[in-house]
Amino acid sequence: MTYLDKLQQIDNLQANILEQGPIPIELLNKINYKLRLEWNFTSNSMEGNTLTKRETRTVMVGVIDINDKPIKDVIEIRNHDKVISTIMKIGKGELNVSEARIKEIHKGIMYEEDPEKLKYIGQWKNTDNYMINFQGERYDFVPHTEVKERMHELINWLNTEKEKINQKKKNAAHPVLLALKFHLDYLTIHPFYDGNGRTARILSNLILISYGFPPLYIKENEKEKYYQYLTDIQSYGGEPDLFYNFMANLLLRSLSLISDTLAGNEIEEEEDVDKDIALFKLSLDKSLERKETRNWVNISKVIKDSGVPLFQKFINKLSQFDELFQSHEYRIIFNTDKSKGYNLESRSGGYMLSASNFPETLLTWLNKPNDINGNVISFGMEYFFKAYKFSRPFNLPVFIHFSFEEYLYSINFMIISGHQEHYNIEKNYDQLMDDDDINNIVKEVAKRALEIIKGEIV
Repeated sequence: MTYLDKLQQIDNLQANILEQGPIPIELLNKINYKLRLEWNFTSNSMEGNTLTKRETRTVMVGVIDINDKPIKDVIEIRNHDKVISTIMKIGKGELNVSEARIKEIHKGIMYEEDPEKLKYIGQWKNTDNYMINFQGERYDFVPHTEVKERMHELINWLNTEKEKINQKKKNAAHPVLLALKFHLDYLTIHPFYDGNGRTARILSNLILISYGFPPLYIKENEKEKYYQYLTDIQSYGGEPDLFYNFMANLLLRSLSLISDTLAGNEIEEEEDVDKDIALFKLSLDKSLERKETRNWVNISKVIKDSGVPLFQKFINKLSQFDELFQSHEYRIIFNTDKSKGYNLESRSGGYMLSASNFPETLLTWLNKPNDINGNVISFGMEYFFKAYKFSRPFNLPVFIHFSFEEYLYSINFMIISGHQEHYNIEKNYDQLMDDDDINNIVKEVAKRALEIIKGEIV
């Protein structure tokens, strides 16, 4: 079967995938992760990176678990993943390959500890380079003095061919061939001192992705053929057909991976799933493990150290609405699992504490032993606006609420004006709200209150 037949297979499979409509997000994430992992691992290992696939996974998820591997290898995987993650997010038709972008990609993936080599990252090579092919013969790449002109010509060719495809001209190249020919010509130039193989694979995949195809990748047991085909073309003037056929098969594999996922077939190897489970367990922050339980010591600490500063910010922010209403008041409300009122005024199944002298009244009550505080299951502050002045009068209760569960407490707000708005965060009992938590929830409360008030004006 010729590469032209393979191109037809690629088009047919791609059309079948597109006919099924947008890929559900959970499946798309699964596909993208699999392709990212294979691309990161295979492309870097071809260039001598020593990280295993499992170790590559740990770098990708940010929980690095390696044994006696060079820091250079870790950083190169991390940098490579950052670059290709950005590329995989581009949309169809977003093909923008320029000299500046190629240099930025090179800067993005390379890491050097040698200060002398560091200055060449993202710059065209300043000395000639060569390789020893699998036959043991030397092959010289384009001289460094010609790189700038040859790269300029290559990019102009790419843009010209892209326009032919956009205009649907009869002599337009197939987008897959566009990517593969660019790959070959780029490697012949070898424009950088190092990292040419990785950038070649990134750029050819960039072209494929911009035309709606997935990226391809070259496995360990395939790289020998890859290098043989390149050597035959570069060193001995061979025709590129076998190379095109080989690479088209790799693209068919990526498309089949998508098709299999949509059909409900498992695309992960059993070993991969086991490693994912182990990685997830490794990624868990043990410091966040829920150990503390609900008791009065923990509840009172949450009220004092999280509730009080939150309510103070809450009062200050909502006081900006005071002049829009005839009157306002705010009060603290407790709910317990027992119906004992004592020194609190019973209200709607809970108990209300005056907030006129907040926070002193609350702190005094918290420090005074009684039969209620040990039974508190929730508490909150209500800022109650009465009789809006500028249209028909309406009331607006705004309520921030703490719920105390067995292993965690949660904070949410409710704004009641024909409907409720919720904004919820959860914390362990050994975690207090920080400034960001407080500012975010108060800002959201004020924003939603304003939206409701403006809506009532309309």
